[in-house]
Amino acid sequence: MEVVVIEEHISEYPNPIYLKQGEKVSLGEMDDEFPDWIFVTTESDMQGWAPIQYIDKLPCNSKGVFLHDYDASELNTVLGEQLLVLFELNSWYRVSRSTGEKGWIPVYTVKCI
Repeated sequence: MEVVVIEEHISEYPNPIYLKQGEKVSLGEMDDEFPDWIFVTTESDMQGWAPIQYIDKLPCNSKGVFLHDYDASELNTVLGEQLLVLFELNSWYRVSRSTGEKGWIPVYTVKCI
């Protein structure tokens, strides 16, 4: 599905986390604005938001293991920019630019072409 940007998005996290399947993280707070996103901290003290569906919570509930590779890269977008939606997760789109660059943007910032 192709979309066009109707509201610019600027990432608040210029240093996104990159996680591999099997990597352990500490689990923090759940996001109030976007349900099913949780703040995580890696064993190397990197922090960021991740989809709860990608995490297997360990019995203690304060730690988890990633079930899939994941990166939290968000795209900075401009009005009128066209993007290709790869998939939707928790009110965010994983999108690709014509250059091949991939990242996350909030669903509400775009509309279908």
